[in-house]
Amino acid sequence: MSEDIKVIQKAAVGADTTQIANQNNYYGMTAEEASSLAIKLFMDNFPKLQEEARKIAEERAEELCKNVIVKLERQGKKDFSDFSDPDIQYILNKSHQEYARFGTDTLFELLSELIINRINFNNDFYMKIILDDAVDIVKSLSEAHLNYLSLTFLCKQTKLEKINSVETLKEHCEYICSKLPVPHNIEDSIPFLNMLRLFTLSLGCAAETFCKQYNLDLDKVKEILPSMMHSIPGDYKLSPVGIVIAIINIHNKTEFRLDFKIWLKSV
Repeated sequence: MSEDIKVIQKAAVGADTTQIANQNNYYGMTAEEASSLAIKLFMDNFPKLQEEARKIAEERAEELCKNVIVKLERQGKKDFSDFSDPDIQYILNKSHQEYARFGTDTLFELLSELIINRINFNNDFYMKIILDDAVDIVKSLSEAHLNYLSLTFLCKQTKLEKINSVETLKEHCEYICSKLPVPHNIEDSIPFLNMLRLFTLSLGCAAETFCKQYNLDLDKVKEILPSMMHSIPGDYKLSPVGIVIAIINIHNKTEFRLDFKIWLKSV
């Protein structure tokens, strides 16, 4: 916010000159202002549609924007000036367009979390690049793809302190398979996910990885692994973009809470 103020300047003895100066008293942007700005930006840039389609697109934009702002407010955010940053506006507009086109609940949750993290990591160049790429990719992923990414990540790139025996590993595996189910032919998706740059080379199947992580017997681990665990690729693990998408899906469907930055350091 800016205000015009009068400045009285002495010009000579007995004479004053009056100038109007502009003083920037910045108070930040409210949640309502941020929401209006983001929705207007989207509607101004989205292709012109028939009235009914335009109404649906605008409703979806409002729904997504409201969800993002509510979650940011829960985190304690009060100043929404980030919404006026052209870089943030680009990712908001991109996300609004994708949700307006597809409108699924899964995409709604994924894009909401990606936008929130994009705003929170706005000063971190590395995270910005990863999150921007993730926004471009998630529209192409089915529920099975998302679960497969999450399963692969939990099997090949995480280690839990509570697992100290084959029995506790079995309990862990059964839990994540119940929350992140994949079809029996999910391995057919590996070339597609690799094409999207969600995988990177890393040798070792799920059973071998668990054995190394927890110092367990390979044959016993193979016996207790749920069948879908055998679909985890032995020659890949997740790329940084894959990790971000997998973690958001894990947050949405399980009790696990993982920090992006911790896991991305090991990539």
